[in-house]
Amino acid sequence: MNFKELKLKIKNEQKDRAVKIRILKAARKPHVYNSNPELYDSLGNLENIQDRYRHTHIQYCMFFNRTEYENIERYTNKYLSQHTLDSLKDEWTDNLEEDKDEALHIGA
Repeated sequence: MNFKELKLKIKNEQKDRAVKIRILKAARKPHVYNSNPELYDSLGNLENIQDRYRHTHIQYCMFFNRTEYENIERYTNKYLSQHTLDSLKDEWTDNLEEDKDEALHIGA
């Protein structure tokens, strides 16, 4: 997977998470939840999805745009997991390295 493909894949995953977040936030209203509870139960936990979205957004900006963390979030009291950020970066770097390895084998 090249740099551009990886960036597009992550962007699409973030869009999917944003849709889930919107649906789950609306589901907090009883009249909405009571209309179709199975749908909302199958989407997952709102806090977990929001947390994953936030960490992915921060690492995305730092990895692809080389933005400093201080310019991404200036005022927040929420916990930021450095381990999660590092694991995302490692995963993305591995995806890029696999593509380089495949290109070397094809060219040899």
